[in-house]
Order: sequence, then structure tokens, then C-alpha cells
Amino acid sequence: MSDDSFFREVSDELRQDKVKAVWTKFGAWIFAAVVLAVAITAGVVGWDRYRIAQANESGDNYLAALDLAREGKRDDAVAALEAIAADGYGAYPDLARMSIGGVLHEQDKSDDAVAAFDSVAGDSDVPQPIRDMAAVRAAYILVDNGTLDDVRNRVERLTGDSEALRFPAREAIALAAWKAGDWDTARQLFQQLLDDAGAPSGISGRARMMIEVIAASDPMAAASAPAEPADIEPPSGEAADAAPANQPATDPGVTDSGTGQPASADATPADALEPAPAAGAN
Repeated sequence: MSDDSFFREVSDELRQDKVKAVWTKFGAWIFAAVVLAVAITAGVVGWDRYRIAQANESGDNYLAALDLAREGKRDDAVAALEAIAADGYGAYPDLARMSIGGVLHEQDKSDDAVAAFDSVAGDSDVPQPIRDMAAVRAAYILVDNGTLDDVRNRVERLTGDSEALRFPAREAIALAAWKAGDWDTARQLFQQLLDDAGAPSGISGRARMMIEVIAASDPMAAASAPAEPADIEPPSGEAADAAPANQPATDPGVTDSGTGQPASADATPADALEPAPAAGAN
């Protein structure tokens, strides 16, 4: 046996001994780590499948509740949505709470609808975009059923230039101001919506219409508007033949000796200016 073969065999035996020693010392730990990794992987996969199944079930229940509302079964829809809000999964409980407010509004239960939206807007566990949308929904209802301060208290914070919901928030305040008789505030906000190129077409169109309504309703604007000239009917009948009042009348029986045309009644006949002929003159 050569020296190279001998050293190679010795090295192989040493490596095997080291592996055996490591396995003997740490084999149980290595086995436990492998089992734990497999268990974690299986748990993650199982949890994902469970979440998907729960979300699908909540989604199906949510759509069924909306179908009830569309069919006019609003009480049943509210009950189904309340069940989803209590036991639903994922974002569906928050969406169900928003939909409850919408269904209550359709039932003309404005106070209950505002309370439902306010509960969502004031819940710190709800994502901020949904809270902001709930505040806007409540503000729109309060345009007809509340005061200007009620609307401002809910959406004033959303009117900044960096806010995603600034356009509906400004529109709600403008409508409430117009309803309250604060036309200056309403006109300013509607003009701001009309001038903003980023405003949705529906909101800008309503803003243009409301500016026209305010202009037509503003007594100061109506007083300062120039009066339209009265329509003058053309003369007819005998009035058409009458001479204008500012023109001298003429006597058809008197003519101008030089022109043969009728002379003005104000003019003195030429023969009246000549001296009368002497008596007995031929």
C-alpha cells in the first residue's frame, strides 16, 4: 500500500468518526428541527387554506345579504349583515357595518343610519380609508337631516388638498351651507370644486349647477342685474297713421307756395306776410 492510499483511508475514517460523533451528540436535535420545520410548513399551508375558506364563506354570505336588500327584504338583509359583522372574516365585518348604514338609509331611518356610519368612523380597529368613507356617508345624510355644524364635524378634516376624499367632503359642506343659507361659503366651495381639474365629473357638474342656482337665488345679484328693455309692439290701425308726438302736424289744406308741398301748421303762410292790397286796387 502506498503512502497516499494509507493517508486517504486514515482521513476517511477520521471524517466518519467525526460525523458519528456529531450525530451522536446532536442527532436528536437535528431530527427535532427537521420535524419542527415540516410541522410549521404544514401549519402555514393549513392556516392559509382555512383563511381562504373562511373568507370565501364570509364573501358568499355578504353577497347573499346584499341580494336580500336588492329584493326589498331590508330587515332580513340587516339581520344577515349584523351576523357577518359579528362573526365574519377578513374585511367583510367592516364592509357589513357600512352596508347596514346604507340599508337603514334606504328604509328612511336616517338617525339609525348616521349612528351606524359614526360607529364605523369612530372605531380605531377599522382601516382608516373605511373610517373616512363612513364619515362622508354620514355627512351626506346629515345634509338633509342635520345642521351645517353636524356636517362639518364629520368631514372638515377631510377637506385638505392632500386628502383622498376632499371632493365629496367639500361638496357635503357646500350643500349643507347652501341649505343653511350661508351662500358665500357654499359659492366658494362649489367654485373651488369647479376650478379643480382633479374633481370627478359628477361632482364638478353638480357644482356648476349649484353655482347657477345660488346666482339665481341671490337677491343682491338679482338687484344688480340690468333690467331687460320692455318689448314695444309695432303700431297698427289708426295709430300707425298718426304722426309721432315730437313731429309737427301738417295741414293738408295748406301748401307751400314755393314747393307745392303741405306746409307745417306752425309755419306762417307766405301770403300772410305780404301787405294787404289797397282798397279798389285792381
